[in-house]
Amino acid sequence: MRPMNNFRKDPEADNLVIAYEEQFKNGEMAYFEEKAYLKIIEFYERDHQLDKALEVADNAIAHHSYSADCYTRKAEILIGLGKEEDALQVLETACLYAPLESEVALLKAEALAGLGRTTEAVDLLETLRGGANPELLSNIYLVESVVFEVEEEHERMFLALKAAIDLDPENSVALERFGVCVELSRKYEESIAIHEAILEKNAYSALAWYNLGHAQAYLGNYEEAISAFEFAFVIDEGFEDACRECAGLCFELKQYNKSLKYYHELLESFEPDSETFTAIGQCYFQLGKYAAAETFYNRAIQLDPLNDEIFFFIGQCYAQEESWETALHFFEKAIQIESQREDYYLALGEAYWKVENREDAEDCFRLAVETNPEEYFTWIRLAAFFLDTGDAETALEITEMGVEETESTELLYCQVACLFSAGRRKEACFWLGEALVEDFDSHILLFTLLPSLEDDRDVISLISAFTL
Repeated sequence: MRPMNNFRKDPEADNLVIAYEEQFKNGEMAYFEEKAYLKIIEFYERDHQLDKALEVADNAIAHHSYSADCYTRKAEILIGLGKEEDALQVLETACLYAPLESEVALLKAEALAGLGRTTEAVDLLETLRGGANPELLSNIYLVESVVFEVEEEHERMFLALKAAIDLDPENSVALERFGVCVELSRKYEESIAIHEAILEKNAYSALAWYNLGHAQAYLGNYEEAISAFEFAFVIDEGFEDACRECAGLCFELKQYNKSLKYYHELLESFEPDSETFTAIGQCYFQLGKYAAAETFYNRAIQLDPLNDEIFFFIGQCYAQEESWETALHFFEKAIQIESQREDYYLALGEAYWKVENREDAEDCFRLAVETNPEEYFTWIRLAAFFLDTGDAETALEITEMGVEETESTELLYCQVACLFSAGRRKEACFWLGEALVEDFDSHILLFTLLPSLEDDRDVISLISAFTL
């Protein structure tokens, strides 16, 4: 098991990979020293290119067929790919060259656990315990946690990983798995205590800060979570996940400028991707800087040309700038890629309405309802469309169907607005009373749909009666 992709850029590894790939481009059989092969394998593995790492491992074995390390690295990759049976075969060969190597036994136990042969895995681990030093014992508990995860014994998984970390706080794989285990077991408060204890002994453990950040965020301690993620990234500038989590949490908390700072850090330190460009665009959009948002959305679309959401986001920018014809173009592009999003049809309908294309606007609002009839807001927008065109009776029919479909109080308020607009005041007041009983706070929707009701004595009187 290897730690996540959070290492600093390594010029030596970069150069080795370039040299390795160049030889293959020229149709040559690449040859490197054993240590060089192992470094190239690690590069691809940490870059989540396991198939490529496996290819390098095969070449390493071809050139260094007596190296137990090459076989164990291949076995690790096979386990990562879910090919435990193949891994066991490779480990049998590794045993020939390193029969007393504990890493081979640990990997064999992990492969057995992955195959559901947990009893065999536990028995094998037991044979390693006698005389094990703290580092080996930590790894035994680590593999034991894999067994418990397979058996869905999350409490025991938690305890095994805690034991692994107590024995060796520097066990990075155990720390990484511990973060996953906390999510499975929901032991966030315990996680905070454990990681704070680790950090008291070693304030420079980036993974401990990272796990602490996740636990704090889950418990709603958002500022503490941001600080923890910041520390993780300051300690290890190559810790991409910490930087990304920090940026994302800042965005959720509407700290858009701070979010931008960390997303730009991602651009500077790591390979640019569509997700990061899109996130930067969303920050600029929320800050009202639509031209900047469009710039980054366009960079994102170059890397991911079939991403419907990005086309939709670009359309939203042009809609905010009231460039309705251009907005129409991008909303239509989004729908061409993904035709089952009601929000896309609503946005396209709004754009058609702004350019006074009533027929297409109505079609879009109806398509929004058809796409997701369970969402009350699609019915409200369709009803509001007919209210805007002066057709209160059709709007009323829409709300009646919507109430039946969704049982939404918001739609009941919409129905009240339609009744008032149609001149059916007695019915409107009756249903307003019913809506106020069900959900008083949503009554503000009435005034959004029909602003004139803010001065209606009957409406004000009824609402006032519920505030006493």
